[in-house]
Amino acid sequence: MTDRQLRDEVITMFLAGHETTALTLTYTWYLLSKHPLVAERMRTEIGEVLNGRAIDFDDLKSLPYTTAVIQESMRLYPPAWAIGREPVEDVQLGGYDIPAGAQLFIAQSVVHRDPRWFDNPEAFQPQRWLDGREIPKFAYFPFGGGARICIGKSFAMMEAVIILATISQRFDAHLRRGYKLERVPSITARPKHGMPMTLVDRSKLLVSD
Repeated sequence: MTDRQLRDEVITMFLAGHETTALTLTYTWYLLSKHPLVAERMRTEIGEVLNGRAIDFDDLKSLPYTTAVIQESMRLYPPAWAIGREPVEDVQLGGYDIPAGAQLFIAQSVVHRDPRWFDNPEAFQPQRWLDGREIPKFAYFPFGGGARICIGKSFAMMEAVIILATISQRFDAHLRRGYKLERVPSITARPKHGMPMTLVDRSKLLVSD
């Protein structure tokens, strides 16, 4: 690579990996707050694996349900809500003639909720990623796909699971009552009004009979 290409790759890693992972965790906490049974199962797995200690890279393989929570969050609320592609030659897709150089946008937010690929597609069900069912290659693509798939895919998954497990060991997050999620699509899809939540430190809760 030229120096300029190398610089562009580094900038992409820093900028793309910053906002998208933060949004993934934001939507994950939103979903966990609305699904306490899922949150409890995830905390149980984390507690059994870590037992209060700091997470290590080698622990990731022992946290399949926690990983599935992140995967399911990105299915319902992919931070990058659509990706663009340009055909290098004229092509026909679905009966439409697409000229070379035309800009096409593929929306993960739509494909990820297609009932052809996902049972009960509007539901938050992390277990679906553990049942062994196969889906078509591009039915799920929060990081894009093909030759231009996100270069930070593996790092982002590692980062998200580590952060989620670390915070979940100590804190519960509760969504503000009456909050209604509205997403604003730009390069990423952000919560229009932020994500107001209350963190509860479980280590400081008083327990009585």
